[in-house]
Formats: sequence, C-alpha cells, structure tokens
Amino acid sequence: MSLRIPKERKNVIVYTRNHKIEGEMYVLMSARISDELNVRVREFIPITNAKVYTLSGDSLLYSAEFLSVNKHAIDLVVTLPIERD
Repeated sequence: MSLRIPKERKNVIVYTRNHKIEGEMYVLMSARISDELNVRVREFIPITNAKVYTLSGDSLLYSAEFLSVNKHAIDLVVTLPIERD
C-alpha cells in the first residue's frame, strides 16, 4: 500500500527581496502554484535542486538539493517549461 500523494513537478524561478532561486517545486496533480502558496497551515515552500543567485542573477551564491523558502519572503514565482529528456 502506497501512501504517496501524486504530485507534479514544476520548474520555477522564485524571487525574494534579495535572491533569485531556480529550482523545482512539487504541487498536487492539476493544482496551480497559487494553490500551494495559499495553503495556510504551511509557512514554507520546499524547493529541490535549488540554485540561489544574487537578485540580478549574475552570481551563483550556492546550490542545494533542498531548501525551504518562507512564503512571506516570496515576491514573485515564475514557472518554466519542464525539460523533456
């Protein structure tokens, strides 16, 4: 018996006041990113395969397999097309 909830991967760029974060966000199947951001019981959004840049995007500060972003720090989320192999 599997307890996994099927989710869909979204490639995103998340902008905060000080950083640009590129990575992957997982949302419920057929859900929108805004639905995930509006869940009140969760204060942080998980981002996988994250690359954190300066806000201008010209300098990579660090990479992480996982990071958690405070929803209140997010200014803008942009979705990118999923790259197919």
